[in-house]
Amino acid sequence: MNPITVNRYWMASCFPDWMRYKSSRFQLEKTQKKLLDRILTKNKYSQFGVKYSFSSINSTKDFQQRVPLSTYDDYVDFIKSICNGGEAVLTEETVQLLEPTSGSISSNKLIPYTAALKKDFQRGVSPWIFDLFIHLPKLMDGSAYWSLSPVPKATQSIENSCIPIGFESDTSYLSNHTKGFMKKIMAVPDRVKMITDISSFQYVTLLFLLTRSDLRLVSVWNPTFLSILLDCLSEWWDSLLNDLSNGKINPPGEIEYGLKNQLELELIQDKNRLQKLKQIDPRKIQSIWPNLCLVSCWADGNATLFSETLQKKYLPDILIQGKGLIATEGFMSFPLWGREGSALSINSQFFEFLPLDGVRETLLAHELEMDGQYEVVITTSGGLYRYQLKDQIQVVGFDKQVPMIRFIGKAESVSDLFGEKLSEGFVNGIVQGFLKVHDLDATFIMVAPEQHNGRYRYTLFMDVVPSDTYKKRELESELDRRLRCNYHYDYCRSLGQLNKAKIRLVSTDAAKRVLEKDCKSGMKLGDIKPAILRSTTGWADILNGGNI
Repeated sequence: MNPITVNRYWMASCFPDWMRYKSSRFQLEKTQKKLLDRILTKNKYSQFGVKYSFSSINSTKDFQQRVPLSTYDDYVDFIKSICNGGEAVLTEETVQLLEPTSGSISSNKLIPYTAALKKDFQRGVSPWIFDLFIHLPKLMDGSAYWSLSPVPKATQSIENSCIPIGFESDTSYLSNHTKGFMKKIMAVPDRVKMITDISSFQYVTLLFLLTRSDLRLVSVWNPTFLSILLDCLSEWWDSLLNDLSNGKINPPGEIEYGLKNQLELELIQDKNRLQKLKQIDPRKIQSIWPNLCLVSCWADGNATLFSETLQKKYLPDILIQGKGLIATEGFMSFPLWGREGSALSINSQFFEFLPLDGVRETLLAHELEMDGQYEVVITTSGGLYRYQLKDQIQVVGFDKQVPMIRFIGKAESVSDLFGEKLSEGFVNGIVQGFLKVHDLDATFIMVAPEQHNGRYRYTLFMDVVPSDTYKKRELESELDRRLRCNYHYDYCRSLGQLNKAKIRLVSTDAAKRVLEKDCKSGMKLGDIKPAILRSTTGWADILNGGNI
């Protein structure tokens, strides 16, 4: 089956969800109320539903008054019960698996997945894919790379769980029917995710990608993941071409012998493709994949700088489309061609929103206002009710009645050693403004506390630092002044709890070092989101920034 046939089949399977979205745009309030009623009716006899009397809830107002806002801690005992084989705990529907997630900086959580929740994800993915095929039909005639996440050793198995842990692949968000024919156009085999050594995982991923001259679409989560992957091309180029010539896999790190043999059987050997690659400079990405026309990745909030760097350094003539807001817990939004922001996926979850102006009463989707900023609260078919995601968004437009939203940051990303309460959003705004004013063309930035002789200070790590010592000190003073616009930080500085901020140069592979550190901590690659602010110390050694 050729790529055009497969992609047409995929597009056709997406059509019903596309039409569902197109019609529901005109009746937002009704659509959301119907979705909530469905969730409550289907789960009224679950343990959670009985506890909060779902059967007697007759309105959205009843639901909000009866069920409190929640965080993951409120579900820990319920999920332990599911792990132990408990039935009808959060949902009447059987839990198919528990998906680990760690967010940007937090510890592991297990999110229950049901068949209904999986369908709700598809109701977000399908309109996006259909919209892409309509507006970029040349995507039809080629293969795609949907990023795989290597399975962290810490989450490959969880003791005493009666429920499977983790998806088989990142394409598991798609229906079983869709996955069957999607395998025919996937540039990298699913089993690559079983390579736990990061360098070997990257090497084998590149090896399979190099076989595909027809690569049209690349879908990754973190833009730095793709930047780091492409950084490795020049270093491994000769070895990659040699392996392609011999049909062998000889990665720089470890790989299980049986897995290596299986992957070698799937490796395509094409002498014409190999000869063309030998004549290409590995730094010229568009010569390697001349048919690549779209890269999908995070491009909002903290990812803005990193997606811009990816475009400028590697993909100057390739369209980069920002992803919508997607979390393991739920599917919030998807991009629409030519529109700013992403459309709220109103057929996927029931939404509420906490205004960021301090008002604690939630608003519904049809009550959002242009330019308003909110924290997202979701109720899902998987058993999360009025769940606070801690994701903050801004409304940037409307598609009929549906809000178009832009991710602006995480509410929970705060560094607070002495009461300074530095938030991700505040620090990101300060640093981005600082770089712009001084025309500092940094491609890597991170702010984190560092300890020296028993004292702490915040350090801006970046890959562009003035060589002139006097100017560097001036910039450090200005950075500190900007941070002191935060009352709590200023108070800690005044008390001497924090020393003046510092700027430090990092090594050229800083982004790779951060990714490796997070992976070694047990985080799933697909969960690692670009974070400007880190609350832990020790990054100076990791980033090879020289002496403090």
